[in-house]
Amino acid sequence: MTTKIWLKSFLLALAFLLSACSGDIKDNKKKEEINQSAKQDQKNSDQKKEAIAEPAASIEEEVIYIGQIDNHSIEVETAGEPLVLRLTDEVRDTVAELEERSKVSIVYKKNEDDQWILEKITAAESGEDQPAASQTLKYTVDGKKVEKEAALTKSEQDYYFYKIDEFEFTAEEPRKDVIFATEFAETFVRIEPLSEDASIEDLKEWAHDELEAVGEVKELNGVETAGPAFDSTELFITASKDSFKKYIVIQKLKSGDHVKYTVNLPEHKKSAEWEQAIWAMLSTLKK
Repeated sequence: MTTKIWLKSFLLALAFLLSACSGDIKDNKKKEEINQSAKQDQKNSDQKKEAIAEPAASIEEEVIYIGQIDNHSIEVETAGEPLVLRLTDEVRDTVAELEERSKVSIVYKKNEDDQWILEKITAAESGEDQPAASQTLKYTVDGKKVEKEAALTKSEQDYYFYKIDEFEFTAEEPRKDVIFATEFAETFVRIEPLSEDASIEDLKEWAHDELEAVGEVKELNGVETAGPAFDSTELFITASKDSFKKYIVIQKLKSGDHVKYTVNLPEHKKSAEWEQAIWAMLSTLKK
């Protein structure tokens, strides 16, 4: 009897011990799983922080500079595709000196707003490269974007520009040229390269007198009226009367030379379109 009681007691104790050990193993396993999960969460969190903290890599390449879109961005051509780059204060002066359709070297990267930011731009060595035979001019008419193919046109007065087919170009005397609308020749711009000894102040006074004969003279912002190419104008004025509008502009080219434009715009069903086309053509004029 005593032996049986002892055996039962032993078996009960053994069962209790095994149960306790099993519980400890489960607890330890659960704790290990929790620890592993916490470590993984911490690892993922650290990786995310590293990804956020890691700056975007800069890209360096040689591209074609198309031109300035506005005061804050430019367009370049890379691998045959257009690319818009936001300007920084460090590159604005350099961009202002660049020739459109010229080769440039750029360094740029993407910011946190998914925008491409221009960090550095320099003109590539172009040697004696000649201007392209044609160029696509882009401008806006009544809120609609227009693209026109324009042909390289050279003047005997040592400058060139790109002309749209709807216009003709001819020389005038003395030292003046004219671009006029083929369909309506009264719509034209007279181009007058100025000599180095020309008095800009006298020219301004004469321009005001000329426009006062048309109507009230208004000073305009060249960039807002005609685009980024007209950010260096000595004079940009206009006057209108009834169905006629006239502009006189004195522009300083990137070469340092000055040129005077006199734009005549009588009323016509295409007046708005032709005005923007004229500004687009003049924006390509270079010595």
